[in-house]
Amino acid sequence: MKKINLLLVLFSIFFLFSQINFAQQDYQIVQNFKSKVKQIDESIKSATTNDKLAQIKTQIDQLSSDYSSKKDLLDKSLYPEDFNGSITKLNNALTLRQGDFGQITNLQTKISQLQTQLDTLNKRNSDLLDQLQQVQSKDKSDIARLNRIIAELRYSLLKRDRLIMSMIDSLMPPSAMGNTNLTSGEQQEIFSKVKKMDMISNIKKSIDDNIKFLSAPALTPNDLNSIKTQQQQFKKMWNTVGPQIISIYSKRHEDEKNLKDIYSSLVSWDNAIVQQAWNSINQSFAVHGIILNQFSNGEEFSQAVSSYINDEIQHASLNKEESKGIYKILVDTVWTTNIKPNWIPFLMDNKLITEAQISTIDAKIAQWKNVAMASSFTWLYIIIPVLLIIIIVIISMLKSSSKNRINIEKEI
Repeated sequence: MKKINLLLVLFSIFFLFSQINFAQQDYQIVQNFKSKVKQIDESIKSATTNDKLAQIKTQIDQLSSDYSSKKDLLDKSLYPEDFNGSITKLNNALTLRQGDFGQITNLQTKISQLQTQLDTLNKRNSDLLDQLQQVQSKDKSDIARLNRIIAELRYSLLKRDRLIMSMIDSLMPPSAMGNTNLTSGEQQEIFSKVKKMDMISNIKKSIDDNIKFLSAPALTPNDLNSIKTQQQQFKKMWNTVGPQIISIYSKRHEDEKNLKDIYSSLVSWDNAIVQQAWNSINQSFAVHGIILNQFSNGEEFSQAVSSYINDEIQHASLNKEESKGIYKILVDTVWTTNIKPNWIPFLMDNKLITEAQISTIDAKIAQWKNVAMASSFTWLYIIIPVLLIIIIVIISMLKSSSKNRINIEKEI
């Protein structure tokens, strides 16, 4: 009896250990399956070629074959998913990724076409910039040709900038916009596209050419407003995609100089727009013979105009007529007709001048007007009495002559 009990105990212990061993084996099977599913899923996301996807398809089929005999176990352990659902999910992810590569192929064709357009615009812009420099330095009298070149160059620069921004949108997948946690596959894809298109150099060149264009004469406030809008769009684009590109490129030590220069070039572009506005305003005075002290901000501009008017007010005592003529040119021809309606709104919109600084100029002009008009009235005060005296003398002479004639006639 004791032997039977001992055998039962030993059998129970053996059975218990067997069950534990089987449970451990089942657990290991489930964990291995989960690990391989996860590994394949990550491979699908990081795949960069269709050939790689084909290899992954083979891995999915092999996984299905190897674990099909364990389907019941996996169905119980993978709840709420099951064995077939896990395999289907991998195949669906693979199909979607293959679709991405189909889009990439179409995109590469589009990018190739855009590259051709970009090369054409780069060459055209370089030629126009050379022509602009030649006309400015050698033949300033050819105003019609200068204006034509400026108009063509302005349009061509704008067209290229829009093309570059369009290419950036095409090169950067939506998931990369503003995302700093890209997978290695996504980073490699972006790097390959950007490098192939030489986008960093093209962005830098586009900004530099826009800065060169701002040296052109006769740019209007409307021109600068358009360029300012363009600069802001470019800056917004780079602030969105720049951090990702810099992060990807810096890891590979690629084109680091141009990457760093893009931010500073965008600032230089903005500064060039502001400086061109002040240069154009200064030129508006200079073409009419009014030479102001140099200025590059609203305070300096207000001081320059006020200083000029102060000199003219003092000069009025020496040559009132000349000062009056200069007043009419500065106020009527330049300030009231051009600067106030055209340039002041641009300066105000871009916070380059304040109401107080404009009021200072207006007050100084009013002071000058009082002096100029007073000098005119002084002459009237002198001339009118003289004319009255002359009229009185003439009348007296006529009366005297008439009396003498009457007396003579009486004597006769």
